[in-house]
Amino acid sequence: MELDTKLRSLLMELQYSFPIVKRPFLKIANRLNEDEDWVLEKTRDLFRNSVIKRIGALVNYRSRGLVSALVGVNVPSDLINDVAKAINSDAQVSHNFVREHPRYNVWFVTKARSREELIMKVSNTLSKFSINDFVILTALRTYKIDVKFDLMSGVSRTKSMVLPLNVPSIESAGLSMEFFRRLRSINIVREPFNEIASLAGTSVDELGNLLDNLMRIGVIRDFYAALDSDRVGFRENAMVVFKATPETCERTALIEETTHVVLREVTLGSWPYNCYFMIHGINRNVLEDAIGDIMRRLGVNEYETLYSTRNLLPEMPRRLELTSM
Repeated sequence: MELDTKLRSLLMELQYSFPIVKRPFLKIANRLNEDEDWVLEKTRDLFRNSVIKRIGALVNYRSRGLVSALVGVNVPSDLINDVAKAINSDAQVSHNFVREHPRYNVWFVTKARSREELIMKVSNTLSKFSINDFVILTALRTYKIDVKFDLMSGVSRTKSMVLPLNVPSIESAGLSMEFFRRLRSINIVREPFNEIASLAGTSVDELGNLLDNLMRIGVIRDFYAALDSDRVGFRENAMVVFKATPETCERTALIEETTHVVLREVTLGSWPYNCYFMIHGINRNVLEDAIGDIMRRLGVNEYETLYSTRNLLPEMPRRLELTSM
């Protein structure tokens, strides 16, 4: 689907400024000097063409009592497909990529109820292929998760924000699981929030305050339109890793171009870096410039950039929908 200037402006509004009001698409239409029917029609078209994956908010995995880890694996090239299939059989795997690195070429993220359970399931999966060269990097602090694409500058750009350190349980919010399920992806209709507000026992006018509070305490993530990176021209992404103090890693999350900023510790194996972020762009030149600028701003001279060359879990968006509760 070709994205002209008007559609790009619409996508920017849907990503960065989605209003939690009675008629959000009317408010967006007013900002764009269009009518509500045009915004609804084009947004539905963008869904049908898989440019938009969802409009909503996902539950923070920490509010469900889970631990998360990034796993880097040295996989023989002829086994990558088979190993990827085995890794992906774990429903808690949310990312799985081939990345450019001289030792570890397959990287995936998974979750479990405890570190012990996570280590066991990763080890058991890889042992089926006699693979024992891998590293498990458990998340100590997740500073930023969500990904948005600046369609004007050609690089990822998200809010300068830091997720809270201590996240309350989803049960403590006092809201039904159906409320959180409905919140993951709204319907593209004139008044999409009526049923969601009813499930929360509140009005649509007060729903925005409720969601702001749930985001502030970290139970849910930001409410926005999640886009398919390839379909909006963002075909390059990279993982940048370096050694840093917690304070510097937190500062990384305050730089808008970074996504998935996490402070990690080595739970199994050997790995020299503890701070990690992702960055997305329309080409490598854009990313190289952005990464260089970020590292200069952080005062970090030693780092590695691992470009992703293949997505081993292309159904990831659907999987996130199914496992976010």
